[in-house]
Formats: sequence, C-alpha cells, structure tokens
Amino acid sequence: MSFRMVRSVAVLLATLLLGACAAPQASLYAPLAGRDGYAEEELGKGLYRVKFQGNSVTSKERAENYALYRAAELTLELGAFRFAVHDRLTERYTQVTRERYDPYPFYGPYGYRPPYYSAYATSGFQTERTAYLAELTVEPFTGIAPRDVGKVYEADEVIRRLAPQILRPEDVAAD
Repeated sequence: MSFRMVRSVAVLLATLLLGACAAPQASLYAPLAGRDGYAEEELGKGLYRVKFQGNSVTSKERAENYALYRAAELTLELGAFRFAVHDRLTERYTQVTRERYDPYPFYGPYGYRPPYYSAYATSGFQTERTAYLAELTVEPFTGIAPRDVGKVYEADEVIRRLAPQILRPEDVAAD
C-alpha cells in the first residue's frame, strides 16, 4: 500500500472514531422544529398553552423550566408583567426497543442450524429512551390577579432566575 492510501485510511478512521464519541446533547431552547423545542397556542379568553418537548437526554426539570421560561417571554411579548399558571402537566414518553440477533448465524452441516438445536440460542438486548413534554396553561395579566388561579409569577423575575440555565442554539454555535 502506498503512503497516500495509508494516510487516507488513517484520516477516515480518526473521523469515524471522533464521530462515534460525540455524546447526544440535551434539547436547546428554540422554537419547535422536528422533535424538540417550544411552542404556544392561544386558547381564547386570554389563556395560552405553552409547551416544551425535550429529547431523550433532556431532564424533566429542564423541560419544565424551559416551558416556564417561554411563558414568561410570552407574557412580556403580550405587554403584560405577570402570569398565572392554571394547569401544569408533564408527560413522560418512553420508547422501548427490543432487538434479537444470532451470534452464530451459520454453523452445523452445510451452514445450517436445525430449529430444534438450542445450544447457542439467540441473544437479545433492550434499550429505552424517555422524553418529557411539559405543558402549562397560562394567563398573562397586568394588575390584579384573576380569580381562582394557580400560582402567579412575575415574568421579569422568572426570566432573571432561569436565564443562566437556558441553552440556546447560538450559545452552542459560539463554543
């Protein structure tokens, strides 16, 4: 083999190894695009549903904090200073994958294994991926809190408290 070919193979192997070592990353704070991100919808009568869908690496707490942060941002965008949380829901989605494989697919006479022969049974493994969806039903307001509401938050205070924990795509791109 020539030096050029050896160098090309070495570069290819190094690239594959580095790509294999890349760890998955928790969801970033961004609008819903694909599988993860935040979204909101107007329900009427001043109510909004704010959602944050995390990926399999995003913790339940992070999904809930991102939804609360988005509710505070939405409140300020609407010109209000406070918001009431009427309903709070965090759903857990778990995907279980079971795989079976035969470590010795060909053996015996003529590469055939009779179905009754179980000395080398097939092996299997199972993986689980859990993702969280945090939903809040909020009512932005200014002044006196509406009647019969849940917890009331100051939007500025929520943003100030949670801002250090928020990871945006532009923060990752800068690294």
